[in-house]
Amino acid sequence: MRPLLAALALALAVPAAAAAPGLPFVVDDAARALADARARNVPLVVDVWAPW
Repeated sequence: MRPLLAALALALAVPAAAAAPGLPFVVDDAARALADARARNVPLVVDVWAPW
């Protein structure tokens, strides 16, 4: 039961952390996103999806 509760808590916490204020999102400008990540020395996370 504890592993299930831990997994549920993690699943609920991750979306809340991703939507935290101040998290920089760059839409439709890959060059700028890469330049910003390199300048700040942070990883670049790319989120993609397709309707099909």
